[in-house]
Amino acid sequence: MKTVIALAIGGLIGLAHALAAQDLATVTGTVRDSAGGPLTGAEVLLAERRVLTTAQGNFRFDSLPAGSHLITVRLVGYTAHRARITVRAGSWHWNFVLRPATPVLPTLRVDARWTGIYGTVSDSSLQPLAGIRLQLVGRGGGEVTTDSSGRFAFLSAREGQYVLRTAPPGYAEERWFIDLRKGEGVEYAIRLRPSRVLAAKADEVAVEELGRRLVLNLRNDRLNAGGLERYGSLNLCDVPRIAARVKGPRDDLTIILNGIEVLSSMSVRDLCSWRADEVELVEFGETVCRDVTRTLVDLLKVWCVRFNKRGSGTSRNGSQGGAFVVIWERR
Repeated sequence: MKTVIALAIGGLIGLAHALAAQDLATVTGTVRDSAGGPLTGAEVLLAERRVLTTAQGNFRFDSLPAGSHLITVRLVGYTAHRARITVRAGSWHWNFVLRPATPVLPTLRVDARWTGIYGTVSDSSLQPLAGIRLQLVGRGGGEVTTDSSGRFAFLSAREGQYVLRTAPPGYAEERWFIDLRKGEGVEYAIRLRPSRVLAAKADEVAVEELGRRLVLNLRNDRLNAGGLERYGSLNLCDVPRIAARVKGPRDDLTIILNGIEVLSSMSVRDLCSWRADEVELVEFGETVCRDVTRTLVDLLKVWCVRFNKRGSGTSRNGSQGGAFVVIWERR
């Protein structure tokens, strides 16, 4: 009888292992440049795992749980590529193309004698550009255009966090995240990059909505570039302030990229796809229902109920009412 029981238990254990194996996937792929050549040593991240591509540009992940995952491919000198993939049991293959990163023209920032935010705008040959529209969001922000000498000024800007943005026709969209201290003034010498890409209206709206949140100056709910500097190349999933605020049920995190792209049903591990030095600003919280500006609530189409005096509440729209992280990537 004992022998029969032992065999039965062994059979059940073997069946459990077989069923578990059926839920695991193998992901392979290649990484090439825009000319079709293989890229060696490209970093590929999937969940909390990391591999480097071979001399042929190949990579492989074994025993990956079935479901949705965020895959990141990056290499110095190229623009990082991120995509959401869904896998089931079996083998899956993807091909990725990395494009050379666009050189960023230097923008000089210096402390100024007067309060506010001001400066000059020129092209890549240092010729002043007149009539360039600039948008400043945050307390005391607004819109101005450069004069005949390429100069601009936001003299009403005071202590607080701001985003300065411009997207003129014929030039690449640019934005700068500014942390202005009390009684401080900053001056920028901006050089714009030529570009044929037209900026999307959605980008402008996203920055305007960020400005509404910056006006509240809730510094405990965000980390700007200065606060992120201390973490260097550490992944966002390992930044204590962020991880502590968004911990919760697995796959119940909403990630919002640059105020526009929504990735729902993610987990804290998916934040490992970004390094701290790749990000200009991070906003985070336990629930979007605490967003008193309703900018995030409206973006996610969440119906929040049971508001209390702190502005928190619950959502009747599933997981999107849970923890969130808004990532503003460097450009």
